[in-house]
Amino acid sequence: MSQTVTASRAPAPPEAGQVVQVRGAIWAVTEVEAQGLPRSSADDGRPLLEHVVTLQSLDEDRMGEELRVVWELEVGNSVVPDRGLPETISADDFDDPDTLGAFVDAVRWGAVTSADPKAFQSPFRSGATLEPYQLEPLRRALAAPRTNLLLADDVGLGKTIEAGLVIEELLLRHRARSVIVVCPPSLALKWRDEMREKFGLDFVIVDSARMAADRRTYGLAANPLRLHPRIIVSMAWLPGVRAQRLLREVLAETDRSASARRYAFDVLVVDEAHHVAPAAPSAAGGGRGYAVDSQRTRALRRLADKCEHRLFLSATPHNGYTESFSALLEMIDPRRFARGASIDSTALEEVTVRRLKSQITDKDFRRRRVEVLPYEPSSDEERAYAELDSLLRSSGRAQGRRNLDIAALLLKKRFLSSPWAFAQTLEGYLAPALLAGDPDWFGGDVNDAYDDYYTEVMGSGQSDEEEGLIAQPELDALLATRGSDPLSAATREQLEDLAQWARGYQSRPDSRLEALVSMLDAVCRPDGRTWTNERVVVFTEYADTLDWIVSVLRQQGYGERLAVIRGSTSADEREDIRARFNADPTEEDVRVLVATDAAGEGIDLQTYCHRLVNFDVPFNPSRLEQRVGRIDRYGQRETPTIFYLAPVASGEGLYAGHQDFLGRLAEKIATETRDLGTVNPLIDEQITKRFLGRSLRKAPARGRDEQAIDSALAGSGRLNQQLTALAHGYEQTKAAMHLTPQAGRRVVDEALTMTHQPPLEEVGSELTDASVFAVPDLARSWQDAVAGLDTRLQPGRLRPVTFDEEAGRVPGIVHVHLGHPLMRKSTRILRANLFSPHSEVSRVTAVVLPGLEHSCAASMSRLVLVGRGGLRLHEQVFVTGVRLRGHRIAEETLHEVLDRSLDPGSYRLAGTEVRRHLAALWNDGGHLRTRLVEETARRAQSLQAGVHQSLEERCQADLDRVRGIFAAFRANLTDSLTHLRVQEREQQAMLDLWSGEQRQQRARDIRAMEDRLEDLAGEETREEAAVRSRYEDVRPYVSSVALVLAVTEEDAETWGRQS
Repeated sequence: MSQTVTASRAPAPPEAGQVVQVRGAIWAVTEVEAQGLPRSSADDGRPLLEHVVTLQSLDEDRMGEELRVVWELEVGNSVVPDRGLPETISADDFDDPDTLGAFVDAVRWGAVTSADPKAFQSPFRSGATLEPYQLEPLRRALAAPRTNLLLADDVGLGKTIEAGLVIEELLLRHRARSVIVVCPPSLALKWRDEMREKFGLDFVIVDSARMAADRRTYGLAANPLRLHPRIIVSMAWLPGVRAQRLLREVLAETDRSASARRYAFDVLVVDEAHHVAPAAPSAAGGGRGYAVDSQRTRALRRLADKCEHRLFLSATPHNGYTESFSALLEMIDPRRFARGASIDSTALEEVTVRRLKSQITDKDFRRRRVEVLPYEPSSDEERAYAELDSLLRSSGRAQGRRNLDIAALLLKKRFLSSPWAFAQTLEGYLAPALLAGDPDWFGGDVNDAYDDYYTEVMGSGQSDEEEGLIAQPELDALLATRGSDPLSAATREQLEDLAQWARGYQSRPDSRLEALVSMLDAVCRPDGRTWTNERVVVFTEYADTLDWIVSVLRQQGYGERLAVIRGSTSADEREDIRARFNADPTEEDVRVLVATDAAGEGIDLQTYCHRLVNFDVPFNPSRLEQRVGRIDRYGQRETPTIFYLAPVASGEGLYAGHQDFLGRLAEKIATETRDLGTVNPLIDEQITKRFLGRSLRKAPARGRDEQAIDSALAGSGRLNQQLTALAHGYEQTKAAMHLTPQAGRRVVDEALTMTHQPPLEEVGSELTDASVFAVPDLARSWQDAVAGLDTRLQPGRLRPVTFDEEAGRVPGIVHVHLGHPLMRKSTRILRANLFSPHSEVSRVTAVVLPGLEHSCAASMSRLVLVGRGGLRLHEQVFVTGVRLRGHRIAEETLHEVLDRSLDPGSYRLAGTEVRRHLAALWNDGGHLRTRLVEETARRAQSLQAGVHQSLEERCQADLDRVRGIFAAFRANLTDSLTHLRVQEREQQAMLDLWSGEQRQQRARDIRAMEDRLEDLAGEETREEAAVRSRYEDVRPYVSSVALVLAVTEEDAETWGRQS
């Protein structure tokens, strides 16, 4: 008996095209497939086939998700009845217009089109203050079948916001579902918080703690790279053994022939991308060598190969060496660039987005000012520096060298930073355990050790991970050079004397630090007692120098007013310091931030600070520019002022002369308008000539590739007319979307009421006339929606919210935009309920509209077009209507009728007799309903035909673009290989001077180009097939959203009298 009951209750399988409810969500059925074998009769009493049903999500927030289920094994699944216009209407079933309006807005805001590349969606779902220039990356991303961009905007122009817009748009258009962000460790929290606050996107930081948590929750085999759709990983963690093991599992899935996954991640974002490019090549026989891939470069390339869309962000992407830059470009777009090949200038212009602050003329970016902090070097400092120089030179001559070497440069560099940094270096050098030296420290050729070390000393590798740590790589490198002792001619007594002199400055300022303290006093407490509201950032290259500055400032009474960031500062502590430094000075005491270059990236400090001091000067221009970018960025209201220390008069002293040279270097870099990649090698050559008497590495010749790079990175302030029009039409677009503060509040309150939560409480604010609300205590199911309303400085205390965009810019008030988690959850709740078989609304309302010419029935419907593989190509909400007596109505009139009918204050509620009359009219033979259904079908077919035409045109444009890209790449590879073979014949003597690793890298690059050229035809065919499949098998789904019966005042009066 029980078996018979079970069989009778098995739900009948759906048909393709039907809408079903499975696992609490609404899906479209795209395919139904009967299982090959019948189920066992022992299961059901009689054999039955099972059906594998392929589903495509119709929920906006599921981002085009697909699901395959065995229909008979699911619990609670059902076919959703056709939710078209109601067959009959009861006079008691009319919804309140205000309530139905909230549901209609939730559907309207969720409709996203992928058919029109010019119809941007993400700007209206962002909480960021957008500028027209920030839309250019979005325009380029949507114009291409695949997004591959280098966002190289000037420091502080908002590259993170630009990337967020592209990510959000790709997700909204269902061109992407999974995202991986690779960034320096110090920026992971910033990315997570900004994506949530500005775009409502939740990202998970994958690190050791997350791995442990996932294993506790999901089992020991859990892989966080597969568990979470949007993740952030550190570029320092990525090359590690543990990360590579997890990544191999994910990448392996894309290699299986039976797998539907072509990509491990749909979107790859690499922030501060210059860190993953190969370092500048080490010297080769006085010339230049060939850049070799680092472990980090190789790890990132393996990942990039399995990601469809790629966004690389860096204000300083070019280190001045072509093969290093081409390696970065190959990771961005391997269909246009190859490591070691010539750079196609047209392709480079197409993938690069570069604007300088000086080119954004309408935003009035303040031109930075560079000022000198003068000081007078003491005779002691001059004597000690001259003594060091003499010892280095005599040691070099004793070893048969006419010039100083790289280790000598390090010792001078530390001395010029601070006497305390020099003392710490010298003490490490004199440590008894290291007296013998170890020429095999690097396990290889000492010359190779010098080459590797040179990259670090000059900063050309641009590694910021080690900056500010106690044990810096420079110290290791110095100790490693003991095989060719830079101080071999010095007696231990002489070195001890120098060390004792330097140690004498412990907690005591030298002439430079005295100048800094005077400047800080003048700015922060001019009368010596009362603290102003001014703030200053001080940068130094070394942790030892930082410790020394901090100890002196604390003695001077800066203890409570001081904050410190170094390489060892944890991510959470960095964020706390950033929050304190950016808080109102009347509420937070901190006035001075002292930091190493560990704070040179990703920390925005412009809110209440416009002064920055470079206490010492890094030899890498890019690193110096990153420092300045902490205050010279979007949102800075004052003139950014950059200070550097310089002797009053350089005179004859060597110490003063070298400090003066570094000061002028800092000024030149701070005012440089060209791409710093052009400047880097020149600065490199000037520094080594000045300090060592010779150039260790020649700047590369300026050939065709360099000219192409210069042109692309020179920037352009030209704005596409489309972007300007979009920015100017922003308010009109919002009006068309019915995106008003009142509508936003109504949606959230309706969702809260539906889930039995208290409504928002209007509290107001003295800082704005707009409505401001307090968020009440909500149930656990709402906690994700309010996460982030508190702050680091006041955890657990929710900030008030507003739905007004202007009020949302007021400090301390949060704008609930379309992408905000609170709004996302609210719209999701309303949409799910509206299309549910158990909806709480009838989806019908009736109103009396003053001034309406003819009584009418208006229907809002949703059209969804789904392509192959469940890819949602288009979604649109449209309105149709007919007069109650007469013909169809113009679309413009219908939109006005719909908005007025659902906006409080624009209508009167229809009385009981009017509702009865309307119900009777609707139920009378179904004539009115039939007319409206026919009008809706006609309109849907018309819209569908137009979209099909757009999709066909887009498909052809994508195919033409693909063919053009491959043709250009084929020609470039052929020319590059010819050039490299000629170079090999003509410059063999130079190539022989390269290290073995450099020659192997060049051979690998050439071999890879040859392989690519051979496979290019097949690759092009596969790419064209992928483009075509995106636009095939398009299926429409039309569903009714709401029915509005709008009545003229005359008809309402007449029908009311008929009672």
